[in-house]
Amino acid sequence: MSHERFTTSREVYHRIRWDERFDSREFSIGYDAHGETLEEMPFNAFVPDGEIPWHRVWYFKQRHHIVWDRRERLDLLDASQPTPA
Repeated sequence: MSHERFTTSREVYHRIRWDERFDSREFSIGYDAHGETLEEMPFNAFVPDGEIPWHRVWYFKQRHHIVWDRRERLDLLDASQPTPA
């Protein structure tokens, strides 16, 4: 079974933050709010290394499309793939 390296939530955050192709206002972050509850916040409201640790970030959305998902090992922000319109 192949275990290719998967991009971390920290790497995705910084890619969105610093890559000029992305408008951070279009993104939101889904995170584990403890227990079984997932909550979502605007990308620009997230504080890196703040109250929500990286391992509790489960997905990133661009508009209404999930573009990175930890559970599904989905990374549509990879430079070789186009982002949803």
